[in-house]
Formats: sequence, structure tokens, C-alpha cells
Amino acid sequence: MTAGKARPKVLIVDDNKENLDLVTYFLKPQNYQLLTAGDGETALELIVREMPDIILLDIMLPRMSGFEVCEKVKKNPATRFIPIVMITALKELKDKIRALEAGADDFISKPFENVELLTRVKSLLRVKKYHDELEESNRALQRMDQFKEELAHLIVHDMKNPIFVIQGNLQMMGMGLNDNISPAIKKYVDRIDRSTKGLLRMVSNLIDISKIEDGTLKLNYELHIINNLIERTIQTFTDYPEHSKKKINLSLNPGIPRCKVDGSVIERVFDNIFNFALTNVAPDGNVTINSSFDDQFITVSVSDDGLKIPEKYQDSIFEKYSQVEIKNEGYRLSRGLGFTYSRLAMEAHKGSIYLDTKNKTGNRFVLKFTLS
Repeated sequence: MTAGKARPKVLIVDDNKENLDLVTYFLKPQNYQLLTAGDGETALELIVREMPDIILLDIMLPRMSGFEVCEKVKKNPATRFIPIVMITALKELKDKIRALEAGADDFISKPFENVELLTRVKSLLRVKKYHDELEESNRALQRMDQFKEELAHLIVHDMKNPIFVIQGNLQMMGMGLNDNISPAIKKYVDRIDRSTKGLLRMVSNLIDISKIEDGTLKLNYELHIINNLIERTIQTFTDYPEHSKKKINLSLNPGIPRCKVDGSVIERVFDNIFNFALTNVAPDGNVTINSSFDDQFITVSVSDDGLKIPEKYQDSIFEKYSQVEIKNEGYRLSRGLGFTYSRLAMEAHKGSIYLDTKNKTGNRFVLKFTLS
């Protein structure tokens, strides 16, 4: 019984007019909306059109048996939760079992008492009412979640404009600085620049995650040399003072073939993984980046000798909603949803990314690009 409905709607299906009249007589004082059908096909048409709250269904019907009607109702996602009471004169246990196998919620054997009928109907209508209220609550929650997602997406999208303005002004300031500028001022300008780049990366990740999940992200495929994307991305980190004493070991196979990818998207994936690796190691720590290939894949691995991601989180670090739980326990795995973005972006390229759980020390991320 859906919200706002004044009276429960009961469909009685029987080809015998006397039986229809009898059931109607018993139910009429309850102020139900009563519908009737004399055969299975008519019943199905009524069910789809009227969406009754309960169906009282005779087994022996013309054109289509009650068993068949019941099966069709229960197989239809729109009607499967409508309770069905099978009314039968059949006494064999196998017939009752068949009724239950067809999806019937209850059955009554003829002849029946009016008290028995009313009790079964009231009980199942109560269950249906609870189900409908729960469904309505779920729909309301889904609408609210969708609204929050859309609002968050709008806010995140609008954040890009002021970030671009800040970056543009920083570039103008940088161009105006001369060699005699105070080292402290230059240091602060550089810090602001790096922070805005990091913020822009997080905002871009969130926007693209939403696009990937919605299927609206358009990838600009071009032939790229993966090694070049790696080198270009890692260069941005070598200019950071906090990474100046860290050792970055590049072991890139020079024979790697070109691969069709969206270069800007993959650079952002590398940016997320490299950022974690470099942030995770000690001031004099090591990060090693390897590339190799075979007939099917180009493989890139990123290893660090820093703090190992706890084993209980190793299978969930790429899941969007697990990030909150992990960070609540004090582990900062990546900025924003960097890992989640990386997984979705690699999957959008028909590739993959995973954490090598067999790695003994530190962490080792493996990215695989499909060669088509």
C-alpha cells in the first residue's frame, strides 16, 4: 500500500462468479477497493494497470493457470512485491508446494472461513504497507544523496575558477620578481604555488571521478610514449625543496612502444601515485620507478621505502568510501581521492592499477596499460 493511498486495493481472481461474490461479500465491510477478474490474462492486465496491494488468486483459471499468473507477477520487478494468496480446492501437498514455488506468499484451501480469509489479508496488507513505507524512505534517501552529489559536484566545479585566478596571479608575481627579491618571499610564493597546484589536482580528481562514474568523461586518445609521461610528471616533484634530498631512481625500458592514452589523464594518475610515494618516504628516502612491456601490456611500477600501508587496508585503498574510514584511523594515503581517481582512470583506459601486497618493505604500485 503506497503512501497517501486512502484504501488498500484488493484484486480477486476467480472464474466462478459465486466464489467472486462470496469473497467480495466477506471483504466489502473492510472498506477495501475491490477489483475482480475472471481469467489469468485479464488479471495480469489489471495488475499492471492498477497495481493492487494484494492479490487473491484462484489456481484453476481459464486461459492461464493461477500458477502461471503468480510466476509472471513475481518475475516482474514492478509487481514482484505484491503479496499473493492462492485460493485452491486442490488437496494434494504437491499442489501447495507448487504454489509456494511459483512465489505465492500464502494459500487458503476451499472451503474457507471468512475469519481465516480476513486474517490472511490483513496480515499481508500490513507487511506490504511496511515494505512500501521502507521503499519510499529509500527513494527519499536516494533523492537526498543525489542532491548532495550534485551540489558537491557544483561546488567542486566552481572551485576551479578561483584556483585558476590564484595561479594566474602567482605567475604574474613570479614574472615580476627580480634576482634581488627576498628569499623568504620567493619561498612563500613557491609554497602558495605548490599548494594551489595540489588543490587543483584534488578538485580535478573529484570532477573526473564524477564524470567517469556517470560515463560522461571523454578521453582524448593519442599515441604517447609512457616513459615521456613519467619523466614529465616526476620533474614537477624534483623542484620541490622538501624532495631535494630524496633519491628518485628511474629504470625505464627505452624500447617501450607507443600506447594510445589520454596523456593529461595518465599524467594525473602518475602525479597521484608519485606524490604519495615521495610524501611517504623519509627526507633521504628512495622512490624507484620501473617500466617494462610484453606482447600484451606496458607495466609501470612505483616503489617506495617508506611506511608500509597496513595490510588490513591494502585491498580497499582504491575504494572511494573507504578513504574516510582509513583517514579517520590516522593514515593519510593520498590527497583527496587520488587513489580512487587513479583506479577509475586506468579502468577507463582498459588497464589496471593495484598494490603489490607481496612487497616486503614499503609499498609497490603496479600500473598496467593494455597494448591494442
